Amino acid sequence: MSTDLETALRACKRMRPVSVRKAARLISDLGIIKKQIEGQAEVLGYSERCRQAIEVCGGECCVWHFPQTLTAVDFFIAVFDMTADERQVIVRLIQNSGNKRYQCPLLRKEGCTFAFQSRPMVCTSAFPCLAGGEYWVYKERFRKDIDSIYTDIRRLLAITGQERSLHEDYRH
Repeated sequence: MSTDLETALRACKRMRPVSVRKAARLISDLGIIKKQIEGQAEVLGYSERCRQAIEVCGGECCVWHFPQTLTAVDFFIAVFDMTADERQVIVRLIQNSGNKRYQCPLLRKEGCTFAFQSRPMVCTSAFPCLAGGEYWVYKERFRKDIDSIYTDIRRLLAITGQERSLHEDYRH
């Protein structure tokens, strides 16, 4: 997981302005989709029931159903707008996570390290103990758009890596 975080942080640091603008647009588009999906969870009552239950269940959904790992794209989306200090907190958490089984290393006793709006798209798969089929059907409506955005961000990360390689080749 730390390798994917490093890839994301390196990409943030090395991106040229045109790539930064494109990434910001893609992340904004993804945020709109994410808000719609999370809004559906709110409408169906899952979000509130989850908040109310967390003291009792201790975050069972978070422990057992949230991702065990995040991709470079997920990390890139999550850290894109963070300050250097906020990014350092994430780096330390990942470095100190050890091998927790079935739990995202960013999950803490008091909740997720990321602010709700910064949580990776994969985290919209929450509420497995609460969600009925309606939520999953609604969420899947966005699959094509989500996959397209992820593909575009992967390309940006690849281009950023190539830009550095070309620059290094030129210097040597």
